[in-house]
Amino acid sequence: MDAVKHTLVALLPRKSSYDIEKFFNGFSLNQRARVKTVTTDLNAYYASVAERLFPNTEIIIDCFHIIKMINQAFNHERVKKMKLFAKPSVEYNLFKCHWRLFLLDPAKLDNEHPRYRRQLKRSMTDAQIVSEAFELSEELLLSHNVIHKLHRAIICNDVLTLARCLRAFKQSFKQVSVQKAQWTKKHGGAYPKKIKNIDNNHLIQTLNTLTTDKNLAHVLNAANPKFAKYSNGPIEGINRKIKLLRRLSFGMPNFTNMKKRIILWLNFKPKKKNSKKIALIS
Repeated sequence: MDAVKHTLVALLPRKSSYDIEKFFNGFSLNQRARVKTVTTDLNAYYASVAERLFPNTEIIIDCFHIIKMINQAFNHERVKKMKLFAKPSVEYNLFKCHWRLFLLDPAKLDNEHPRYRRQLKRSMTDAQIVSEAFELSEELLLSHNVIHKLHRAIICNDVLTLARCLRAFKQSFKQVSVQKAQWTKKHGGAYPKKIKNIDNNHLIQTLNTLTTDKNLAHVLNAANPKFAKYSNGPIEGINRKIKLLRRLSFGMPNFTNMKKRIILWLNFKPKKKNSKKIALIS
């Protein structure tokens, strides 16, 4: 798709790197060199294919996919803490029933209007629920602070803050890797509990993925104000429509016919009925 006009450029039979390269190699190198930006998700081979095909392009990882990935990692950690408590307990319900509050910006949490919470058996504000939950887990509080700092940097297009946060994490992760290597030399593979917790932490694994040498520059482009108008949303919406159409069609036996049907469906705009004007005389 054209990332500016949101118009469909082409429909390919498959999304493999072979099919993508085969299609774009049909254009000359001079034409491909005119492509300035490619907006994509975090699929590794899309970025590598784009770099090979378009020599002068800037690759942008869409903001939605970054925030979704961070939120999923935080939810994994929340569920791990939740499972440490007995199922019907108040502590369990703090993490279980009010998970949306942890993903909400702390500045937007209601701190003035307490409401009765059936699962907690008392009246509490949203801010009190989050605060009480983090008293049970300091590690989750640190994760909460990290994800919301990243959220604000991406949403406000603050590329400097995002770069500072991610590079600080990358530096600290390198130090941990050095400590792991030293520990392995001395004691073998039996790591202490602190290092085991780092290895099993989904948020740390996610941030490590975002800060790899291949991904870091592309992730920082997501918060760059220069690229704020580019989004992967329209093409994700078309993909959803195509999957729905395939399901309704019970598969895709003939790609040519399916392609025509998809184009007709995407371009279809129902005509507005001519409404007759009626004058009421009182």
